Amino acid sequence: MLEKSLPEEVLTASQAAQFLHVHPKTIYRLIAERRIPFIRKPGLGYRFLRSELMQWLKQDLTIASGWRDAV
Repeated sequence: MLEKSLPEEVLTASQAAQFLHVHPKTIYRLIAERRIPFIRKPGLGYRFLRSELMQWLKQDLTIASGWRDAV
């Protein structure tokens, strides 16, 4: 039996900001700095795949967990 794959959830910049619990301006800053995965759709603006944002968060948390305060 074949598994049905669900369609990828695509978010707008505003939805991505809500998902990540940040201000929309933060999303645009991250785009400008090329620090967040995004898709540029001519005439539609920026779009984000929820799965890529989840992976990006996990990667960012891994890096942050290795950080320590200087003593």
